[in-house]
Amino acid sequence: MPRESQIISQIRARAARSGRVVVPIGDDAAVVEHDGATDLLACCDLMVEGVHFRSEWSSPSLIGRKALAVTLSDIAAMGGVARFAMASIALPQDTSPGFISDLIEGLFRLADAYGVSIIGGDTSSSPGPLFIDTSVIGECARGRAVTRRGARAGDRVFVTGSLGGSSLGLLLLESGSRLEDIPDDKPADPLCRARREALTKHLAPEPLLHAGRALGESGIATSMIDISDGLSTDLRHILDESECGAVIHASQIPVAGCVHSLRGGDLRIDPLRMAIDSGEEYELVFTARPADRERLAEISRSLGVRVTEIGEVVERKGLYLEIEGSIKAVEPSGYEHKV
Repeated sequence: MPRESQIISQIRARAARSGRVVVPIGDDAAVVEHDGATDLLACCDLMVEGVHFRSEWSSPSLIGRKALAVTLSDIAAMGGVARFAMASIALPQDTSPGFISDLIEGLFRLADAYGVSIIGGDTSSSPGPLFIDTSVIGECARGRAVTRRGARAGDRVFVTGSLGGSSLGLLLLESGSRLEDIPDDKPADPLCRARREALTKHLAPEPLLHAGRALGESGIATSMIDISDGLSTDLRHILDESECGAVIHASQIPVAGCVHSLRGGDLRIDPLRMAIDSGEEYELVFTARPADRERLAEISRSLGVRVTEIGEVVERKGLYLEIEGSIKAVEPSGYEHKV
């Protein structure tokens, strides 16, 4: 069966590019000229039960929340401001009214938190699993959208937050852990805290809209993408579009604390590998000029968002990992849909 990237390439080859389309298919969002001051950003994401989530693993409210969060994250990756959203839902016949109400509540609660107006959508029945499709319209200053194409040799590679927590959360869910079974009133128990952190990272990711906007409006980010499929896969998208390469340093990759805390026992995990491959992190990986390090540090401090320099952009194409002085090529090893 074809891979997601193959289907996107096929559609991209056929898609027309009109005079108002600044960035067409192939980035986190399309960019369209709006007026003399702003560009519009448009993106959508589809979540399918059994592929992206399982109802027995999560509350309906968290499912609705995540459906919108992943699309808001695309606007963050473009350096924009999210304004409007639409949601289309296909529901199995036996879906309860309470489930639907809670799912809608999750959508609206996150939208309200970021000042996003839900303005429409569609509903349908589904003979199979639950489907949720969310579309978001955002905006940015004219010509200031951050794309995947701006990285240049000499730029540095940065990532927000820490990595690996979402993949660990999925592993815990598959082994029977549930978020509702872990009380949030036991801060003294480090293992409980680590499990809760990992499960929350996977089930309730936070779109980094404020950080993305700051990186875009300041002009600091020369390229950017959100980590939905894994650092190795998503950083490679930047490198392919920018026609360059990068060396990332293993010792500088920020591995989530919960991964280190739970690495022993029954969980046989490699923290570095998990950090590199973990999908659905929704952190931002971006490139910036070395001269902008201090301005970047100011943004990090003002927003309370951790930012870590993990490597540098090089002319030689490809992605390379440096471990204790040894450098080896890294193939994309994150998640890719097969359809």
